[in-house]
Amino acid sequence: MKNVLIDKTVLIVGAGNVGEACAFRLIDHKVKKIILHTLTEKEANEVLVRVKKYANEDSSTALEISWGDVLLPEKLAYKNKKEILQSEEDSNVLLSYYFDPLSEETIKTSFLYHLMEKFKPDVIIDAVNTATVVGYADDPYSLPRRIIKDSSVLKNNATELLLSNSINPLIRFTQVLEKIMTKFNLDCYVKVSTTGLGGMGINLPYTHGDLNEPGMSSGILGKVAAAGVMHQLFWSLSHTPGCNIKVIVPAALIGWQHIDLGDFRSHGDKLREVLIPQKQEISSNLILKEAVFSDETIKIPYVDSGENNAYSLHEMMAITSLGQMEAVTREEVSEAVIQSILGSTKNDVLTALDHATLNPSYTAAIQRDHVFGVMKDLEHVSEYPSIATNNLGPTMSKHLFELYVLLKVANNSLETLINDLSVSDIMDKITNLLKEDKKIIKYALSLRLPLINPQEELFILDNTFVPEDKNLLKNTSQESLEKFIEEGWVDFRPQTIHNWLKKLTKLYKEKNTFINKMSIPLERNWQNIHGSDIGEILGYIYSMSGGNRRKELSYDKRCG
Repeated sequence: MKNVLIDKTVLIVGAGNVGEACAFRLIDHKVKKIILHTLTEKEANEVLVRVKKYANEDSSTALEISWGDVLLPEKLAYKNKKEILQSEEDSNVLLSYYFDPLSEETIKTSFLYHLMEKFKPDVIIDAVNTATVVGYADDPYSLPRRIIKDSSVLKNNATELLLSNSINPLIRFTQVLEKIMTKFNLDCYVKVSTTGLGGMGINLPYTHGDLNEPGMSSGILGKVAAAGVMHQLFWSLSHTPGCNIKVIVPAALIGWQHIDLGDFRSHGDKLREVLIPQKQEISSNLILKEAVFSDETIKIPYVDSGENNAYSLHEMMAITSLGQMEAVTREEVSEAVIQSILGSTKNDVLTALDHATLNPSYTAAIQRDHVFGVMKDLEHVSEYPSIATNNLGPTMSKHLFELYVLLKVANNSLETLINDLSVSDIMDKITNLLKEDKKIIKYALSLRLPLINPQEELFILDNTFVPEDKNLLKNTSQESLEKFIEEGWVDFRPQTIHNWLKKLTKLYKEKNTFINKMSIPLERNWQNIHGSDIGEILGYIYSMSGGNRRKELSYDKRCG
């Protein structure tokens, strides 16, 4: 069969996790040239090093880099939204670009047009997580909520409000794309998009690191909405003469990038150890102590994957467990992209919106075991256990810390925990553990998670994620306080321990019912789960509580 890609120039916009894997496949197909385009110059140079390493000296494929924001006009492509809003001139340029009627001049000012003129690609692979950029980063709710509370905010924030609308950037991008596809005779445009929820539903039990809302936050809803708008716009575009456009939607977490032991970033910053504050009794009038940070950082085994930079061992276990997001490999996504360029419509959402998503794969399940094996080996030499990064939100982090400690005091035996220990026994053991191992409290506080010990003594600093507004802690009611604890405070009070025991006992005793209800062969997998696999256990608990993905189109057909 003739290699139809051998003389082609391919522009990969968003050459990150999936885009990099696409570059590897294109090199195998001996394309003439690949342009690796990222948001920043630093990212572009880093991906170039990795792709060159894969290509080796014998490769005939030329490599070039580029960077900037393809959703913006060329004049602003190297600036971020914050910088643009600080300049009245730049803000007016962007308002004009998004809201003026479409014209030839507007099209030519776009950064995408500039890239087409400069590189003249035959194919574009767009692996930018556009829904996150326009629907999640620019949360469509936060600023309007501030305006509703205080109308005086509107005057100073009208421009920011207009520019936070996700629909206008997507419409303008689609309009520009249609014109340049026909003008430059683009062979094919493939968009790697998103479900917004990793294939899960509105019952999502965690976040993408949102700090002010647990579970299905307004930021994630903005991302889902943006993805839906984009898919409909691209579907319309695919019916336009001269526009060969495909949309690939992975319906699972896309794994994996590098695994490491060391400093990780939680919400963009390295995690520094904090000094433990003096204990205080829980009351409705809490006294916050200013956080005192040491020069040391908390180092754990972590794996890079997706938008949040790093996940801990147990966060990755939980989010990829059966019934949760699970995983599909980036190589599988890149292969679907290449095949769509070659003419396949198997995984094209625009061809079959209901059946084209990439579902969790057997390959990823096997790789998942390998990833966790490497991370567990690293955990043996790590000063801190790989419990959480808070990049999946404070509620999941709280759950993981509580489960970690509960199983730790039961020698990582679920049977021992639910059958041999009373709540009183567990409280005594937790008390001794927290006295002997100060790292647990340090780790939680560094993640901005307050911690309550079995004696109802509270360890809290002024940098908590829950609540985001620290004034809410002053003279708060007991009901509000309990809500904060539920959302993001590590809690070892008797009632919480009792609640965990009920959930774990239900999971252990009713796993067969759970398996049948979910139509998942979990019993086989359950035999391999160790009590230290807290992420796996938490994933099952989430699924039993209704926070699971649909299975009709994945497991039933995959096994058939």
